[in-house]
Amino acid sequence: MSKECALLHQMVRDLPRMKVGYNPAFVPANGIYFLFENGETAHGGDRIVRIGTHTGHGNLPKRIFEHLYTPNKDRSIFRKHIGRCLLRRDDNPFIKFWEIDLTKKADRERFAHQIDASEQNLVEKAVTDYMANAFSFSVISVEEKSDRLNLEGRLISTICQCDECHASPEWLGKWHADTHISFSGLWNIQGQKEKPLTLHELGGLSEQIKGG
Repeated sequence: MSKECALLHQMVRDLPRMKVGYNPAFVPANGIYFLFENGETAHGGDRIVRIGTHTGHGNLPKRIFEHLYTPNKDRSIFRKHIGRCLLRRDDNPFIKFWEIDLTKKADRERFAHQIDASEQNLVEKAVTDYMANAFSFSVISVEEKSDRLNLEGRLISTICQCDECHASPEWLGKWHADTHISFSGLWNIQGQKEKPLTLHELGGLSEQIKGG
Protein backbone atom coordinates (compact mmCIF):
# COMPACT_ATOMS: atom_id res chain seq x y z
CA MET A 1 0.00 0.00 0.00
CA SER A 2 3.01 2.34 -0.12
CA LYS A 3 1.97 4.22 -3.28
CA GLU A 4 -1.59 4.63 -2.06
CA CYS A 5 -0.49 5.72 1.40
CA ALA A 6 2.04 8.17 0.00
CA LEU A 7 -0.67 9.72 -2.19
CA LEU A 8 -3.03 9.93 0.77
CA HIS A 9 -0.40 11.70 2.87
CA GLN A 10 0.41 14.13 0.09
CA MET A 11 -3.27 14.90 -0.40
CA VAL A 12 -3.91 15.54 3.30
CA ARG A 13 -0.70 17.53 3.83
CA ASP A 14 -1.88 19.91 1.10
CA LEU A 15 -4.99 20.76 3.15
CA PRO A 16 -5.10 23.71 5.58
CA ARG A 17 -3.69 22.70 8.96
CA MET A 18 -5.21 23.68 12.30
CA LYS A 19 -3.99 23.50 15.88
CA VAL A 20 -4.87 24.87 19.32
CA GLY A 21 -6.50 28.29 18.95
CA TYR A 22 -8.02 27.41 15.56
CA ASN A 23 -11.21 29.05 14.33
CA PRO A 24 -14.08 26.49 14.59
CA ALA A 25 -15.76 28.21 11.65
CA PHE A 26 -13.15 26.58 9.40
CA VAL A 27 -14.30 23.08 10.42
CA PRO A 28 -17.13 21.69 8.26
CA ALA A 29 -20.27 20.52 10.01
CA ASN A 30 -19.83 16.98 8.69
CA GLY A 31 -16.62 15.28 7.69
CA ILE A 32 -13.46 13.41 8.58
CA TYR A 33 -10.42 14.68 10.46
CA PHE A 34 -6.75 13.70 10.13
CA LEU A 35 -4.35 14.18 13.02
CA PHE A 36 -0.61 14.81 12.80
CA GLU A 37 1.71 14.50 15.80
CA ASN A 38 5.00 16.30 16.41
CA GLY A 39 8.02 14.15 15.61
CA GLU A 40 6.09 11.60 13.55
CA THR A 41 7.02 11.41 9.86
CA ALA A 42 6.36 9.20 6.84
CA HIS A 43 6.58 9.50 3.06
CA GLY A 44 8.79 12.56 3.26
CA GLY A 45 6.70 14.65 5.64
CA ASP A 46 4.38 14.68 8.64
CA ARG A 47 2.74 11.32 9.36
CA ILE A 48 -1.00 10.89 9.87
CA VAL A 49 -1.43 9.30 13.31
CA ARG A 50 -5.22 9.20 13.66
CA ILE A 51 -8.28 9.41 11.43
CA GLY A 52 -11.72 10.00 12.85
CA THR A 53 -15.26 11.09 12.16
CA HIS A 54 -18.60 11.46 13.93
CA THR A 55 -22.08 9.95 13.86
CA GLY A 56 -24.37 12.84 14.82
CA HIS A 57 -25.31 15.15 11.96
CA GLY A 58 -23.49 18.48 12.11
CA ASN A 59 -21.31 17.29 14.98
CA LEU A 60 -17.76 17.37 13.60
CA PRO A 61 -16.64 20.67 15.23
CA LYS A 62 -17.96 19.54 18.62
CA ARG A 63 -16.37 16.09 18.29
CA ILE A 64 -12.94 17.48 17.50
CA PHE A 65 -13.14 19.85 20.46
CA GLU A 66 -14.20 16.99 22.77
CA HIS A 67 -11.24 14.89 21.69
CA LEU A 68 -8.58 17.56 21.90
CA TYR A 69 -9.55 20.10 24.51
CA THR A 70 -12.50 18.97 26.68
CA PRO A 71 -11.26 17.45 29.98
CA ASN A 72 -13.55 14.41 30.07
CA LYS A 73 -11.96 11.12 29.01
CA ASP A 74 -15.32 9.35 29.23
CA ARG A 75 -16.53 11.41 26.26
CA SER A 76 -13.47 10.60 24.13
CA ILE A 77 -11.78 7.24 23.70
CA PHE A 78 -8.87 9.12 22.14
CA ARG A 79 -8.31 11.11 25.36
CA LYS A 80 -8.51 7.87 27.29
CA HIS A 81 -5.80 6.36 25.04
CA ILE A 82 -3.48 9.34 25.58
CA GLY A 83 -4.02 9.21 29.34
CA ARG A 84 -3.32 5.48 29.41
CA CYS A 85 0.01 6.01 27.69
CA LEU A 86 1.06 8.94 29.85
CA LEU A 87 0.23 6.99 33.01
CA ARG A 88 1.98 3.79 31.86
CA ARG A 89 5.03 5.77 30.76
CA ASP A 90 5.24 7.37 34.20
CA ASP A 91 4.42 4.11 36.01
CA ASN A 92 1.54 5.92 37.70
CA PRO A 93 -0.82 3.61 39.67
CA PHE A 94 -3.73 5.99 39.00
CA ILE A 95 -4.19 4.16 35.70
CA LYS A 96 -6.56 1.68 37.37
CA PHE A 97 -8.90 4.58 38.19
CA TRP A 98 -8.44 6.17 34.76
CA GLU A 99 -9.96 3.03 33.25
CA ILE A 100 -13.22 3.46 35.15
CA ASP A 101 -16.02 4.92 33.03
CA LEU A 102 -18.34 7.20 35.00
CA THR A 103 -20.77 7.97 32.19
CA LYS A 104 -23.62 5.95 33.70
CA LYS A 105 -25.26 7.07 36.94
CA ALA A 106 -24.99 3.58 38.43
CA ASP A 107 -21.24 3.53 37.81
CA ARG A 108 -20.83 7.01 39.30
CA GLU A 109 -22.65 5.90 42.43
CA ARG A 110 -20.53 2.75 42.63
CA PHE A 111 -17.07 4.09 41.82
CA ALA A 112 -16.89 7.91 42.01
CA HIS A 113 -16.07 7.95 45.72
CA GLN A 114 -13.01 5.77 45.05
CA ILE A 115 -11.44 8.26 42.66
CA ASP A 116 -9.26 11.14 43.81
CA ALA A 117 -10.85 14.04 41.92
CA SER A 118 -7.75 16.22 42.18
CA GLU A 119 -5.59 13.47 40.68
CA GLN A 120 -8.15 12.91 37.94
CA ASN A 121 -8.06 16.61 37.10
CA LEU A 122 -4.26 16.56 36.95
CA VAL A 123 -4.30 13.70 34.44
CA GLU A 124 -7.01 15.40 32.37
CA LYS A 125 -4.87 18.54 32.29
CA ALA A 126 -1.81 16.55 31.26
CA VAL A 127 -3.81 15.00 28.42
CA THR A 128 -5.09 18.39 27.26
CA ASP A 129 -1.59 19.87 27.43
CA TYR A 130 -0.23 17.01 25.36
CA MET A 131 -3.04 17.41 22.82
CA ALA A 132 -2.46 21.16 22.52
CA ASN A 133 1.31 20.87 22.16
CA ALA A 134 1.65 17.72 20.05
CA PHE A 135 -1.25 17.62 17.60
CA SER A 136 -2.46 19.50 14.55
CA PHE A 137 -5.23 18.44 12.22
CA SER A 138 -6.82 18.80 8.82
CA VAL A 139 -10.40 18.07 7.79
CA ILE A 140 -12.39 17.14 4.72
CA SER A 141 -16.13 17.57 4.24
CA VAL A 142 -18.21 14.38 3.88
CA GLU A 143 -21.90 15.05 4.26
CA GLU A 144 -23.53 11.62 4.55
CA LYS A 145 -23.03 9.50 7.68
CA SER A 146 -22.75 6.20 5.79
CA ASP A 147 -20.12 7.68 3.45
CA ARG A 148 -18.12 9.05 6.40
CA LEU A 149 -18.09 5.78 8.29
CA ASN A 150 -17.14 3.73 5.24
CA LEU A 151 -14.42 6.14 4.17
CA GLU A 152 -12.99 6.42 7.67
CA GLY A 153 -12.28 2.69 7.88
CA ARG A 154 -10.80 2.49 4.41
CA LEU A 155 -8.53 5.47 5.07
CA ILE A 156 -7.31 3.92 8.32
CA SER A 157 -6.60 0.64 6.55
CA THR A 158 -4.72 2.38 3.75
CA ILE A 159 -2.25 3.67 6.34
CA CYS A 160 -2.27 0.64 8.64
CA GLN A 161 -1.43 -1.75 5.79
CA CYS A 162 1.43 0.40 4.46
CA ASP A 163 4.91 -1.06 4.98
CA GLU A 164 6.53 2.39 5.02
CA CYS A 165 4.52 4.04 7.80
CA HIS A 166 6.20 3.48 11.15
CA ALA A 167 6.10 5.20 14.51
CA SER A 168 9.25 6.84 15.81
CA PRO A 169 11.02 5.11 18.73
CA GLU A 170 9.83 7.91 21.04
CA TRP A 171 6.17 7.79 19.96
CA LEU A 172 3.86 7.99 22.99
CA GLY A 173 1.54 5.33 21.58
CA LYS A 174 4.21 2.67 22.10
CA TRP A 175 3.20 2.72 25.77
CA HIS A 176 -0.31 1.51 24.94
CA ALA A 177 -1.19 -2.00 26.09
CA ASP A 178 -3.25 -2.70 22.96
CA THR A 179 -0.99 -3.75 20.08
CA HIS A 180 -3.49 -2.34 17.57
CA ILE A 181 -2.08 1.03 18.64
CA SER A 182 1.45 0.28 19.83
CA PHE A 183 2.40 -1.73 16.72
CA SER A 184 0.43 0.13 14.05
CA GLY A 185 1.58 3.64 14.88
CA LEU A 186 -2.03 4.84 14.75
CA TRP A 187 -4.26 6.10 17.53
CA ASN A 188 -7.02 3.93 16.03
CA ILE A 189 -8.12 0.45 17.02
CA GLN A 190 -11.19 0.07 14.84
CA GLY A 191 -11.00 0.08 11.05
CA GLN A 192 -7.56 -1.45 10.58
CA LYS A 193 -8.79 -4.43 8.55
CA GLU A 194 -11.06 -2.69 6.05
CA LYS A 195 -10.40 -2.67 2.31
CA PRO A 196 -7.74 -0.02 1.56
CA LEU A 197 -8.41 2.67 -1.00
CA THR A 198 -7.03 2.21 -4.51
CA LEU A 199 -5.01 4.81 -6.37
CA HIS A 200 -8.05 5.44 -8.57
CA GLU A 201 -10.31 5.98 -5.56
CA LEU A 202 -7.78 8.30 -3.93
CA GLY A 203 -7.59 10.30 -7.14
CA GLY A 204 -11.35 10.64 -7.12
CA LEU A 205 -11.32 11.72 -3.48
CA SER A 206 -8.65 14.31 -4.25
CA GLU A 207 -10.76 15.76 -7.05
CA GLN A 208 -13.80 15.78 -4.78
CA ILE A 209 -11.89 17.71 -2.12
CA LYS A 210 -10.55 20.21 -4.63
CA GLY A 211 -14.07 20.74 -5.92
CA GLY A 212 -15.15 21.84 -2.49
